[in-house]
Amino acid sequence: MSELLGQLSPPLLLAAAWLLLTAESGLLIGVALPGTSVLVALGYFAHLGVVPLGGAVGVAASAAVTGTHLSYLWGRRREGADSFHRFAPGRWDRTRDLLGRHGSRTVVAGQWFGSARTLTPRLAGWAGMPYRTFVTASLPTACAWAATLVTLSYHVAPEIVQQFTSHLSVVGPAAVVLALLLLWASRRLRRRQAGRAR
Repeated sequence: MSELLGQLSPPLLLAAAWLLLTAESGLLIGVALPGTSVLVALGYFAHLGVVPLGGAVGVAASAAVTGTHLSYLWGRRREGADSFHRFAPGRWDRTRDLLGRHGSRTVVAGQWFGSARTLTPRLAGWAGMPYRTFVTASLPTACAWAATLVTLSYHVAPEIVQQFTSHLSVVGPAAVVLALLLLWASRRLRRRQAGRAR
């Protein structure tokens, strides 16, 4: 297999990976694109010597950063608009409020979980998160996500990394929903206690 892959142009492989990874986090079709699979493949190609490890990590990190910025800018252009309200009317005000109060942590967590990687930057821009806040959280996290998965699949069997990331894509959104429910429940409990204290 390495001989077959060795016949492919490394710059072409890296360019294709960059485009896929940028689209995965930058465009809405990224909800269906397998970004982690591309990272695993890059690490595996580096392990086989088809592409250099440094090049694979650099391409993955720059694509992750570019994609999240494209997504954020899309959301920022529609700041305050009712783009998201079309899908679930009345449900997005709470999301905007949560992003306003827990913005940086939401951006950091969203990078590691499946389709949240595509949606979180859009929601951050739409909710009016300042660019400085977004980039401070997003830049190091996107680089760490890309570098971690490429390096892991370089050193560990790609099947193990792939299984781990596929579990993350299921557990991640569930963890985000659970965290939102816990925040909502704790706020409601505080309001009740404040009402009784009066």
